[in-house]
Amino acid sequence: MTTTRRGSTGRLAARASALNLEGAAIVVGGVALVVGVLVSLPFFWGRSVPIAGPSSLSQLLAIVAGVVGVLSYVVGRLWHRTALSPFGGRPDREPGATSAPRSIGGAGVFDTVVIALAHGIIALLGWIVLGAVLADSFTDAVVYFVSATVLTGVAVGVTAYAVFLSATRMDLMRMSSVLAVFAIVGLLVAMLSAPDPHWWKLHLSALGMSDSISSLTFNVTLILAGLMLAAIARYATDLSGTAVGPRSAILRVRVCLILIGVFLAGVGLFPLDVSQVLHNVSAVGMLIAFSLLIFWVPKALPEAPRSFLIFGYACFGAVALAAVFFVTGYYVLTATELIAGVIVLGWLTVYLRVSGAAERT
Repeated sequence: MTTTRRGSTGRLAARASALNLEGAAIVVGGVALVVGVLVSLPFFWGRSVPIAGPSSLSQLLAIVAGVVGVLSYVVGRLWHRTALSPFGGRPDREPGATSAPRSIGGAGVFDTVVIALAHGIIALLGWIVLGAVLADSFTDAVVYFVSATVLTGVAVGVTAYAVFLSATRMDLMRMSSVLAVFAIVGLLVAMLSAPDPHWWKLHLSALGMSDSISSLTFNVTLILAGLMLAAIARYATDLSGTAVGPRSAILRVRVCLILIGVFLAGVGLFPLDVSQVLHNVSAVGMLIAFSLLIFWVPKALPEAPRSFLIFGYACFGAVALAAVFFVTGYYVLTATELIAGVIVLGWLTVYLRVSGAAERT
């Protein structure tokens, strides 16, 4: 009877917490909608604007949504740390819960700032890409100022609503998705906006060698993605309750994750036209750290499914095979870099999800 009451109480607490969370997200989205309208109205007043391009609807919308996205994430983390459920405690810890995922981005200012910037940039680039697609679909169309103002407010409100919910529910499983989406969107925007359409004939790093928006997007994406990975390394390698043997293995994995993040940031921080030596050292160092990580993970995460371990060895083999194809002249450098980058990002995304799944058991 007592167990039944506790289970019922836990379900009621979870339901109340979820409803409170959605209510708070709606309020945040509503406030952001009003902010979007107030900011965009003077800009659009009395004139029609294009969907994309300079001084366009999507340009202003993306900038406002990016800023609001950063602020919404910070607000979401503050709400997550201070809000109380009807039964006390943090909203992600209801009575009767046996376990809960470790919180991401709430333990330090650095973590919160980096992940908040990632959400803001995803919003910024995402709305720019959507605007470009719509502009191609509605050739030479313009938007009247009333419609432009309303659309901006709605888009900013939706952004704030989604980012707030992401912040309050952030864990390793969700973080893997944020990291993957951020990297993919950033690199795609850099490729699509590259001033030289034949950049791929050189190498992937050519995207970061000009003074264009494309280069800025490429380098910032790599830097921030590296900082994100370094920031969440300690969450993905929890040391609590581990024995001495596994603890040393986990520490090695943590160091590798941090090194991959630092080297990835170094690739963006030191473009080839700034320092070829530091750029190449960062790229090679990232691959070496990734290779060590593949073979150290089994001892650090013994509960991982066998399929994950086989997947890691297959990733290592694919990177090595791509390098052989490049040396023999079958692949150009750009293809080799893209294959290696996709494989490393894919494996890291899966690893974060496996580590997040292990912490729930």
